[in-house]
Amino acid sequence: MKKVTKKIWSSLFLLGLGITPLFAQVEEAVEEMEIETVTMWEQLMQSEQGRLLLLIGGLLVVLIVLMVILAVLMLKTAEIILNKKAAEKGEVRISFFKQFKQRWITGKFKPVDKQGDMMLDHDYDGIKEMDYGMPPWLRYVFIGTFIFALFYVPAFLIFDIIPDQQTEYQASIEEAALKAEARTKAGMVQITAETAELQTDEAVMKAGQILYKKNCAVCHADDGGGGVGPNLTDEYWIHGNDIKGVFTTVSEGVPAKGMIPWKGNMSPKQIQDVSNYILSLVGSTPASPKEPQGEIRKQLQAEERIEENVDELPEVETVEQ
Repeated sequence: MKKVTKKIWSSLFLLGLGITPLFAQVEEAVEEMEIETVTMWEQLMQSEQGRLLLLIGGLLVVLIVLMVILAVLMLKTAEIILNKKAAEKGEVRISFFKQFKQRWITGKFKPVDKQGDMMLDHDYDGIKEMDYGMPPWLRYVFIGTFIFALFYVPAFLIFDIIPDQQTEYQASIEEAALKAEARTKAGMVQITAETAELQTDEAVMKAGQILYKKNCAVCHADDGGGGVGPNLTDEYWIHGNDIKGVFTTVSEGVPAKGMIPWKGNMSPKQIQDVSNYILSLVGSTPASPKEPQGEIRKQLQAEERIEENVDELPEVETVEQ
């Protein structure tokens, strides 16, 4: 009987060791997939690798269910055989469940007629206490804490293998900063007119130029001199002439003048890039510039803005002493 039980538990243990790495690989592969606006199920179904992972996961679930059913049937069969043999010998046999319960949960209780020697001398208002030992599960947990401490204390206090809370906090901040930078470079950060930035990087100008020639040149000319749309190289602007104003115009469009909202065709990052390129055209000399439209709005440099602000400050009278 003990040999049969050991073989059954050994088989289940080996099965668990074999399936655990497969589950870990499936979980890692799923975590590596970037899930943005679609659900995990849709993300997996959209790629061949995802469908393969779902198929493997389904097969593993079916395999586990079959193994559990097989293990239950084996235990039931062994139970019937062992009970039959015990009955033939006139013995009373304890079931596998009761054996497991006694071994790992409650422990083995003494018969009622033999519990007298376990009774303690003191009592509380007629309530007597029996000297039962610690339950097996609690004893194993208690021993486990000591075993865990043997590895944890040196790793934490001596070898610095396990970081403290301050180190983990700093590491999480650095990781979040790296992820934010990566998302910004990938254009995944939600950019609005209020958060749009004026940029002059070569990469931004190149990306904006490509977008401009593809989508805007048909109305504003390749060099920005204007056509159906207004001239983008002079200092006359119908709408805002800063990055926020141009971003809003490109994003929302001007339906009354025939300009479509480009937010449905471009991402926020692309709108920011093309807006920066449009602003870079101001002051250039197009081949056939269109007549000015709107009001003159000079793009002031930072030094000129400072001088204007200083000139607008109220004069302070000085008192001679």
